Amino acid sequence: MENIFIPFISMIITLVITPIIGKFNKKNGVFGVDLHKKERFDVPEAGGIALLLGTIPILSIYYILSRDLYILMFIFPVTIIGVVGLIDDLYNMPQILKTAACLLGGVPLLFFIKDTTLNLILFKMNLGLLYYIIVPIGITAASNLTNLLAGFNGEEIGLGVISTLSLSICIFLLGDIKTSIYLLTFTLAFLAFLTYNKFPAKIFPGDTGTLIVGATIASFSIIKNIEIIGAILLFPQIMEFLFKSIRRFGGKKYGPTKVDNEGILHPQSYLSVANLLTSHLKLTEKKLVLIIWFIGAIFGLISIIITYFVMVN
Repeated sequence: MENIFIPFISMIITLVITPIIGKFNKKNGVFGVDLHKKERFDVPEAGGIALLLGTIPILSIYYILSRDLYILMFIFPVTIIGVVGLIDDLYNMPQILKTAACLLGGVPLLFFIKDTTLNLILFKMNLGLLYYIIVPIGITAASNLTNLLAGFNGEEIGLGVISTLSLSICIFLLGDIKTSIYLLTFTLAFLAFLTYNKFPAKIFPGDTGTLIVGATIASFSIIKNIEIIGAILLFPQIMEFLFKSIRRFGGKKYGPTKVDNEGILHPQSYLSVANLLTSHLKLTEKKLVLIIWFIGAIFGLISIIITYFVMVN
């Protein structure tokens, strides 16, 4: 149980280095515009670097001290996906190249897989060699899903806190305390980053941060053979993907959500999770994000209930 301190060390490191990275990035021209405000400001981008530096080094040191090979199962995917996100933030990678690079994030997991059974709650299916193809695709899909439902202050990182905390509880219920603590390392790092990313945001995670969230959820879900739980946790992002797929099929491009003088969001006429909410409710950015977090929490609760009543032996 000596690893119980790792999440809190990670949180402290992330709290300390996030503003430093924010200042460095802005000074070097790595910033974006905060679109959903009455007055628009330049905000440092690629803040997800803080998430990498707040988690991977401390976990790597613990691996060196403990020789727990289990740690490598999630260090490699998260690091590779995070680096892909950073390169995209700095150099704007073509989507095809970005997707191909994300596929590499799932490759290290293949060396640790012992069970090729897919747990679908009500029944299990042994996929054999097909499972080795699905793993890199799953890592890539999850990483890009968390990158889709984004754009409002604290939205994606807040969902990351909720999803990884829920997944950690699920893993704990399955009797694997060690892995649940390892996952909490990322949860508390996300929470620390959220203190700077919540409304009004002082730093954006960029693709570096959003891709890491998805890679973390996918990696731990695959490690514990509870892929279906990971899919449930990502349901809001899956809905966003379906909405955007419909929009692209229509072939029409739209601009960003408009903001009036009172800070109320007025959506464009296209399907998205945010637009469904703002088209029926008068919402500011802050209230919208709180509702999206609440939706994420509902699916987090569903995942915990399913784990406890169906998957716990």
